[in-house]
Amino acid sequence: MKVFEDVISPAYQERINNIMHDVSFKWGLLDDVTYGTDDALRSKFPHVKGTPGFAHLFYDKASGIQSEHLDFILPLLLSFTGTNNFDLIRIKGGLLLPTSTGHNMPHVDFDEPGLTTALYYVNDSDGNTVFFDDTYNMVEEIKPQRGKVVIFDGLTYHASTCPTLTTNRITLNFNYALRS
Repeated sequence: MKVFEDVISPAYQERINNIMHDVSFKWGLLDDVTYGTDDALRSKFPHVKGTPGFAHLFYDKASGIQSEHLDFILPLLLSFTGTNNFDLIRIKGGLLLPTSTGHNMPHVDFDEPGLTTALYYVNDSDGNTVFFDDTYNMVEEIKPQRGKVVIFDGLTYHASTCPTLTTNRITLNFNYALRS
């Protein structure tokens, strides 16, 4: 796992924040932000409840979706990959509102070896990202801070946490495979 702070200029950080907070930005409602998690995994975390939230697909290779904001977000990806030699799978924005439910269901975004996941924090929040080992023990928590990016193996189990003190938690989630 790698953590970088201020991967982009403060002006670009502010612009991303403003766009994703704007009333004209399109968000879709998810009944459970970890949709698609299987029942076998849910049995390992019986205390974890599904949390509603919002998503915006900037890009999804499988469905062919490309948001009108994709070109604005791609330079962010290039800033921390340092290359354009990758296969992009998905870029998704996530918005969580305050709850007291604890962390959401641990999951991997795509169960495919060779993928990298990167989380960019759009705003400061108290909704940490929790990381788990192969036996589902919590091993690390990362506090969201505007401009921070966390890069990790796509098969690492992780979970978001809804904020309890701040008004929201907004992230950009990148899934990609670097080419050799």
